[in-house]
Amino acid sequence: MDLRALRYFVETVRLNSFTQAAQALGYVQSNVTVQIKSLEKELGTLLFVRERFAKRVELTEAGRKVLDYAYRLLALEREAFSAVSEVARLASRQAPQSTQTS
Repeated sequence: MDLRALRYFVETVRLNSFTQAAQALGYVQSNVTVQIKSLEKELGTLLFVRERFAKRVELTEAGRKVLDYAYRLLALEREAFSAVSEVARLASRQAPQSTQTS
């Protein structure tokens, strides 16, 4: 499961709009739609109820389930980056400083 697709999915739900999610993410709407359709294909189910000319997005039951997991997976991603950054920061402070002699 692609974390980028999950980010697009979460942003679409948060903003209740594919168009607004694309703008917030700095992409065109078709990129967001492709990522979400790819996620739906991978999962084998629709995540959104699709109605022509609907002004709001509506999650399917599967979409609500995926949203819960997406929040957790993205939180774990942030936690992992933070932990690794902290380890790298500490390691760089403990590394011996090289001195140049002339």
